[in-house]
Amino acid sequence: MESKNKNILIGTLLAVVFVMAVGYAAFAQQLQINGTATINSTWDVHFDQTKTSGAGVIDASKTFSGGTLPSGTISYGGPHEATLSANLNQPGDKVVFTLTIENGGSITANLGTPTVTMAGDEDGTGNLTAKKGNIQFTVTSPNPTTIAEDATAEMTVIAEFLSSAETVGANSTASVTINFDATQATA
Repeated sequence: MESKNKNILIGTLLAVVFVMAVGYAAFAQQLQINGTATINSTWDVHFDQTKTSGAGVIDASKTFSGGTLPSGTISYGGPHEATLSANLNQPGDKVVFTLTIENGGSITANLGTPTVTMAGDEDGTGNLTAKKGNIQFTVTSPNPTTIAEDATAEMTVIAEFLSSAETVGANSTASVTINFDATQATA
């Protein structure tokens, strides 16, 4: 009987070793993934700094006949910053600036509400209007607010010698700085 038990024990041990060998072979497989991925995207959302003068970029108008036509200038302090100066002569004078924002990158961008900074801003809004003395700047948000690759958006800024002005000084000049934010659009 003892030899029969030994044979059963040896058979059981061999069966266990066989099951373990098969199990090890099944779980010892290696999964190997080889490959490379490349992402080629660029971020380049900025003011079109080539547009500093000319019709459609700076348009001046006056209300009264005679006198000097108002004027304006645009300068850029970085990709998201433009400084606009207006020289207005009498109530009702206006200078309309058209700023172009372009997406030279490959990522669609959302454009935020621009901020307006003006030294001596009496309204203190820092948002879409600024006023100093009789001169007021009004800024529109970019249109459209989402721009794809190689697309543009426009923002209009109106510098106006308020017609409600009680005193008229010779050549009222004021400047304002416009900044905009851009973020990646979500799919």
